[in-house]
Amino acid sequence: MATVPCRASLLMLLMLVHPCCCAAPAADERRLLIQIKRAWGDPSTLAAWDGSADHCTWPYVTCVAPSGPVTSLSLASTNVDGPFPDAIGALSGLTSLDISNNGVTGAFPTSVYRCASLRYLDLSHNYLGGELPADMGGALGENLTSLVLNGNHFNGTIPTSLSRLRNLHSLALDNNHLAGTIPAELGDLTGLQTLTLLNNLFSVGELPASFKNLTKLKKFWAANCNLTGDFPSYVAEMPELEALDLSGNALTGSIPPGIWNLPKLQKVDLSANNLAGEVVATDGAFGAANLVTIDLSLNHRLRGLIPEGLGHLPNLETLNLSGNQLFGRIPRSIAKLGLLTQLDLSRNQLVGEIPAELGDMQMLNALDLSSNKLSGDIPLPLAGLQLRSLNLSSNQLEGQVPAGLATAAYDRSFLDNPGLCLAGTEFGFVAGVRSCSMPSQVASSPGVRSTALLALKAAACVVVVLVVAVVFFVVHDRKKKRAAQDGSEENQSAAAGRGLLNATTSVLVYRFSL
Repeated sequence: MATVPCRASLLMLLMLVHPCCCAAPAADERRLLIQIKRAWGDPSTLAAWDGSADHCTWPYVTCVAPSGPVTSLSLASTNVDGPFPDAIGALSGLTSLDISNNGVTGAFPTSVYRCASLRYLDLSHNYLGGELPADMGGALGENLTSLVLNGNHFNGTIPTSLSRLRNLHSLALDNNHLAGTIPAELGDLTGLQTLTLLNNLFSVGELPASFKNLTKLKKFWAANCNLTGDFPSYVAEMPELEALDLSGNALTGSIPPGIWNLPKLQKVDLSANNLAGEVVATDGAFGAANLVTIDLSLNHRLRGLIPEGLGHLPNLETLNLSGNQLFGRIPRSIAKLGLLTQLDLSRNQLVGEIPAELGDMQMLNALDLSSNKLSGDIPLPLAGLQLRSLNLSSNQLEGQVPAGLATAAYDRSFLDNPGLCLAGTEFGFVAGVRSCSMPSQVASSPGVRSTALLALKAAACVVVVLVVAVVFFVVHDRKKKRAAQDGSEENQSAAAGRGLLNATTSVLVYRFSL
């Protein structure tokens, strides 16, 4: 007889351990789903949600077994809008909820606290707003592995209680209106693999030192977050890191050399900061062979040579080093980047010739070397590339523009290069470049300028003499016509004529002297 209470106790224990066991009956869940549909105004995308069939067969619904408890609602991009239905919280067996890319409004839905088994919650890209609840970290439960809230209108501060979500792998808070400081408590989430904070309204401050504990991070995005202070050196000690975006801040100091040897790194965007020093790798070797994108533009204080080692990154597609103080020659090793599509080295202090080997980069479609001190001819092989964008302006290039580049597609690509010229048949297609039939430096040599100035002065002299003569004869003619008039009037007329002559002559002489 003692076995009956024992079995009852065991059943109760199983129900506590697995919340799905105590989920609402199938009929109740069907009713809840219909309530959810009606709360959103019966959208056409949920037309199949009616009472005529097993709710586990309805679109966007997943059950643990046929007619079993609902475990997943995948309602992304289903055109639902309006307040978050409280009935969703009554689906107690729910482990995954995705209503991203819709028009859901209101505050953060605390009704999901009742979904004790919830592991994945994605409310991104809706119109949710207000402050995030201070208790949300504890109330959501330790089962949660993904919390995706980006692309809404949440404001206030990031709740420190999020640090209680010990199993969290992904935290996406980017593109909201969050303010205050980035809480150091987030560094306690040592299992985090994705952390996105970019495009918020945080107070000016540094990244927390506790983030050094986030050694499992794969994606770390904190662009446009008002970050200051030295670049965090611990980033170079995140071996799983794949994507790093700290652009649009005010970070100072140098880039840790170890970053360029992170084995899984694919994207680095550190643009628009105040980083300084040289771009160097540990032992000079760029070992991050999986790198696809490097953007270090607009730091203004990065200096030194462009490292030869950059040419040993076989998967690199985008390299942007513009807006810095890099000097020296363009390394020929860059031509080894066979997958490179965009190369921007503009607004630096680079010298020497453009490497002809760049013409071998058949994947290249955008090349910007403008505003440097590059000299010599434009390499003929560049004309063989299918460039969507080309900018070689504001350099010291000379010689004839290759025929394949002298087209309307590149009409402003060669401005401010006085030594460049165009063949006669191509002249007029490209702005700011003279015809090669004109002598070199014809418009700017000192001899030509002196000759032109003398000719201008001689012409001015002739004009002055002619004007004086015309005025003289006009006055003389008037004197004859008025000879019969009163003598005093004649004298006044002559005086006026002489005054006009003197005034005109004075003005012309003054202008000529200028």
